[in-house]
Amino acid sequence: MKERLAENVMHCQSLEEKHQHAREVLEHYRQSVKEQRDQDQRRHEQQIQQLQAEMRQLQQGLIVKQDVVTRLNQEGARLVAELSHAQKALYEQQAQSRRLEQKLQALQTVEQQAKAAETRLADREIQLQAQNAQLGTSTAKAEAPASQVRDLELAQAAADAKLTAQQEVLAELRAYLDGRAPSETTTR
Repeated sequence: MKERLAENVMHCQSLEEKHQHAREVLEHYRQSVKEQRDQDQRRHEQQIQQLQAEMRQLQQGLIVKQDVVTRLNQEGARLVAELSHAQKALYEQQAQSRRLEQKLQALQTVEQQAKAAETRLADREIQLQAQNAQLGTSTAKAEAPASQVRDLELAQAAADAKLTAQQEVLAELRAYLDGRAPSETTTR
């Protein structure tokens, strides 16, 4: 019995030692798990802090990008308005260019007509000069008969005046004679 008791005691001690050893191992395991968990938690918190810092940076970058996008949209709207004005001005310039081309064509037509008229006028001037030369020659030729006609007209006017004067004298003489003739017949 003593031996068995001693064996049981030794067995109990051995079990206690094993149990103690198991507790120490468990405690060591718990400690290492706790340390591992603390490390994991610290690492997780650091990652969260890093992610939060990155998120803040990204948000700030996003705000900057949104500002840039807003400016670009405003610039785009301004450029669209300028492009619209430029297109309108271009259309007006093209319309004005077409009108000017039409006017130029009309002016070219008028210029051609004016050149033709100028040519006709030059021809007519030449004809007029020729006619003036003929008229000068004819006038020179006609001046001698015209002078003679004037002389004859003057002579005829003088003759007419003499004839009228003679007729008046003759009429007076007849009147005088006619006025004397009755008194002479009475005296006879």
